[in-house]
Amino acid sequence: MSAEIDDSGPFDGVIERLITFRLEAGSPSYAAIVRLITEQRMAAGLDFAAARVARSTVYDAFRFGRRSLDPDLVEDIAGALGRAECECIDVASECRTIRAQLRVPTAPRPVRAVPDVGPDLVSQSTIRARRSAWWVLGALALSVGLNLGGRELVILVGLPLYLDMMGTAVAAIMIGPWRGALVGLVTSVVGAAISGWNSVPFALVEIAGALVWGYGVRRWRMGRTIPRFFVLNVIVALVCTAVAVPIIAGLDGGFTGSGADSITRSMDLVFHNLLLSVASQNVLTSLADKVISGFVALTVVEAAATTRTEGGLVRSRSQSPFQARTRC
Repeated sequence: MSAEIDDSGPFDGVIERLITFRLEAGSPSYAAIVRLITEQRMAAGLDFAAARVARSTVYDAFRFGRRSLDPDLVEDIAGALGRAECECIDVASECRTIRAQLRVPTAPRPVRAVPDVGPDLVSQSTIRARRSAWWVLGALALSVGLNLGGRELVILVGLPLYLDMMGTAVAAIMIGPWRGALVGLVTSVVGAAISGWNSVPFALVEIAGALVWGYGVRRWRMGRTIPRFFVLNVIVALVCTAVAVPIIAGLDGGFTGSGADSITRSMDLVFHNLLLSVASQNVLTSLADKVISGFVALTVVEAAATTRTEGGLVRSRSQSPFQARTRC
């Protein structure tokens, strides 16, 4: 039997991740990926000639067996396929690590007087994953804190708003819609301990808002421009209203004890209908609330994209996370 020829390359792990990203994005054509890369590079300030990448170059980046691979191109491809900032940085960092290992030969390891247990027990990829996990946990905790802080501010000042979903928006955009939903759920549970169990059903509102914000920016690309992001916040507000109105009318008799109750009373004088009064009030307050929350999240996510590091590498490009792609 003839021996098989090993045509694997050192970058096959990176390429496999890119292929997975492409499949999860719906298998866009290479021409479409080229167009998206060009758009995001131009949004970063490059002219068309400098931003343009050849279709064959992108196609080659998906071929196994490569002996070299450009980390910046890998990051741009991941971003064009809608991956989050941390994923883009991670796959590019992995590519840079492999390039560095190929350039610098490593000395043989000394023989240890212990049983052979295979490769290193803690690989570099595991270290990166642990670091990323801690970063995600920190982001989750800060997001919950932002929600609770906004909630307490509204109670203290008596604003006709809620401001208890700013952290939900941050988490949904920065680390994923379902993690944003988790932030919303935790916020409602902690809120129940502070102000009573009536807070718990509003977890459904938090979850709905998180999913629309997260998928809106990360999959539907509604964070690419300020006008599109504004529209996304309006959609979030309407979805949250649709979920919240039955809860408010059913649990609280139309009044939540917030500054928005004065608007509900005014609407009731006009409509003389509880459900219609609550819905009208909630549409108005939710629109203002979600636009404010969304743009607070935009500020936080952009700040995080500027300072985020991965594997000891700091991003050298100052591209806004909403100029070209989701950055987290």
